[in-house]
Amino acid sequence: MIGEALTPLAREHFQRLAHGGCFAPGVAAVSGEAGRESIGTRVRFHLRLAGAAVAEARFQAYGCPHVLAVASWLAGELAGRRRDALIPGSPAEWARLFGVPDAKLGRLLVIEDALRDCIAKWPPGPPPPGQQS
Repeated sequence: MIGEALTPLAREHFQRLAHGGCFAPGVAAVSGEAGRESIGTRVRFHLRLAGAAVAEARFQAYGCPHVLAVASWLAGELAGRRRDALIPGSPAEWARLFGVPDAKLGRLLVIEDALRDCIAKWPPGPPPPGQQS
């Protein structure tokens, strides 16, 4: 059921789905994904990088309204983040923030896995300022 017990924050992000889609062909981006439609959740993030940080993020997702809302929000939170600090918070924190039922926590873990896949595919670069290689 669309809108199933969504908090106002979850409803806002689900209705807008800001940052949805992918970049135009030819735009260099790091992409990471996790999940399968057959299990009910699949998420892909696309990160356009500028130097050592995310310039812009987009997402594509198949899942319940909570999955779509959290993925949309996260894509908006990624701009300016570096590889070593890409993931803002944890699935448990996102669940609290968005009022995601405990039974759906596994779906948020799929979102986290997609972000971790982005980290794994992020091209190596110099260490952040203040850190030695």
